[in-house]
Amino acid sequence: MLLDRRKVKFWQKIVFGFMAFLMAAFLVVGYSGVLNGCTLFGEETSIEDTLNQEIATAKAATATSPADPAAWITLAEAYETRAGTRQQGSDLMTGDFTSAATAYRKAEALLAEQKGAAIKAQRLEILNQLATISAELNDTEAYIGALQDITSLTPKEPQAFLNLGLAARNVGDTTTALLALSRFLELDPTSPDAEDVKSIIDELAPQATPSPSPTK
Repeated sequence: MLLDRRKVKFWQKIVFGFMAFLMAAFLVVGYSGVLNGCTLFGEETSIEDTLNQEIATAKAATATSPADPAAWITLAEAYETRAGTRQQGSDLMTGDFTSAATAYRKAEALLAEQKGAAIKAQRLEILNQLATISAELNDTEAYIGALQDITSLTPKEPQAFLNLGLAARNVGDTTTALLALSRFLELDPTSPDAEDVKSIIDELAPQATPSPSPTK
């Protein structure tokens, strides 16, 4: 016998409702799995686990090829990435940034033994990263040191000396600030920043000591 139309509609509603429920459950489970770093089948892979594995792999590469700058750069970048996931100001963040700086310095030292425009560009990029990390760590000495190294690589680049001079002034290193800002003016005397820099130099320069009057 054929089913009554009303019964057919009734069973259709039940079937469609059940299908809608299954679809909603699938979406919720899938979405929550993505948020928690899990697969649909419950295999857990958190962001931290992934970063830890990347660091372990990079450390193994530096152990295998300790003279390869690329291996140290990869390790530094992995530590720096993980530092970005840490709580601001935490010991874990400080530790990761410190490890990143150590790896960057190793890479820069290895690159310093080589020559070429591409090598120079790599070294400048590393030094800029070191300056950024040093600022994060409030390591004034390392920060100024990185900027000084940049000026050594680019002795005719006015902006490098301006950056160093202003940074040194901000941390109270008057001697370095005066030398760097004076060099900036030598390299680019017509710069739009020249007048402001001259004013800063006047503020920082020690006052001339009056000569004693000759005795009669």
